[in-house]
Amino acid sequence: MLRRMHSLPAQYRPASHLKEATLHLPLSAAGAMTAASAMVLVANPVWGTAGVLLFGFGTVRLERQRRVLGDDEIRARISPFRQLRRGDVDGFAWLLRVLAEIDGRSPRARRNARIALETIAAEDRLMRSLIFHCRRNDVSVEVFRDRLRRFGTGTLAATLASLHPDGRVRVAAVAAMGRRLRPVHLPFLVERTVDWAPQVRTPAQRVLRRQLRRRPALLPQVRAAYARVARRRHAPVVAQLIGGR
Repeated sequence: MLRRMHSLPAQYRPASHLKEATLHLPLSAAGAMTAASAMVLVANPVWGTAGVLLFGFGTVRLERQRRVLGDDEIRARISPFRQLRRGDVDGFAWLLRVLAEIDGRSPRARRNARIALETIAAEDRLMRSLIFHCRRNDVSVEVFRDRLRRFGTGTLAATLASLHPDGRVRVAAVAAMGRRLRPVHLPFLVERTVDWAPQVRTPAQRVLRRQLRRRPALLPQVRAAYARVARRRHAPVVAQLIGGR
């Protein structure tokens, strides 16, 4: 994972808020007390059971709270970029650097990456502009190409690698998204279904067709994503794919 960037411009720094790290100590203490109570069970089943239930419940609550704070922290890191407008190339470059820092292979990092991507996808203008500048090669997604090859690639790496200028990378990204397609992938997958290269758009269309057959509930989101590419040269094929459903 990339080192945290202290040079991030002030306008892109998140507002100060309670971080999940503040719960590490009480969470560790509750876990230790739960383990200690479990050891007491043999000598004193009543007190041991009471301790396990009490401290175990506290541990679960603290862990849930830690996850919520962690998710909020990631959303806060993306939030300053909501102000970006198309044409602000430097701003989108900084956004990609932040996303590269968030991305990782650990379960927590993978969750963080998914939350970050969902936060971007919820802002239609931000997502459109990010795709636009990546298509024009104004900003680099090279780091995500490199991560696409490694074991444990998560949602974010595959999604952003699908915007790489090299068609071979885009094909690999489509395959990675197809292995475990999430709704947040759909705008990027649909983007590839109208790719200029047939070696890319044909596999993307195949993945989309297969996923719609298995998960028809995705159709409204696919149609919303299609509206963004409806005027592209190869869009009619995709229109036929979703039009009869």
